[in-house]
Amino acid sequence: MIKLVTSTFALKGEIWLFLDETLISTGSSAKELDLSEGEYYLLHWVIKGTPGSAYSISVSSPREAQYLLTSVIGDAGKEFGGFRFST
Repeated sequence: MIKLVTSTFALKGEIWLFLDETLISTGSSAKELDLSEGEYYLLHWVIKGTPGSAYSISVSSPREAQYLLTSVIGDAGKEFGGFRFST
């Protein structure tokens, strides 16, 4: 098994983090999940909060999925994003 290690933070908002169609994290948190080798995954998120407030999403493991995003919530008060990776 391969470990997926994620961390999320929202100063004035909520983050919903999904792996494929499964909700794996809400709010500011750190999570570890087991992944199967030789699979494709989609990591994606939705953020709602106060415009101008900071949020971050990081993936430190596995190496194929390493990612760091630090940004601010736009005028609409909603953001989304994601990426695909394989193990």
